[in-house]
Amino acid sequence: MDSTDIASEVLAAYERGERCFQGLTICRESFEGQVLEDVVFQDCNLYADFRHANLRNATFRNGGIKTCDFRDADLTGARFENVSVESSQYARAKTDGVCWNNNWAYGSISTQDDFDSWIKDHEE
Repeated sequence: MDSTDIASEVLAAYERGERCFQGLTICRESFEGQVLEDVVFQDCNLYADFRHANLRNATFRNGGIKTCDFRDADLTGARFENVSVESSQYARAKTDGVCWNNNWAYGSISTQDDFDSWIKDHEE
């Protein structure tokens, strides 16, 4: 996958008050350490670095977060709904109140129990 330059556009739009981003494909870009509280990524395919980001109450819906790195991020109250989650990492992230609904990985449904019992703490 080629690198894109959409993250800077998302961050600028977020600073202007936009919170909903739809239909984006973001490849090999970084949101590391950024504040993206209440952001919504709808119908997006994300292959991005979110380490140490503030993603409190973020929503990832109807797309993919394959290979995303959420290690050490604040995901308090975040929602992951109907997204492909293959090879994403969450170790040491704050995950209180995370909603993990109807996601899939490698051809199987990934449940809230899967997230709570092993995905969120798995270190790759």
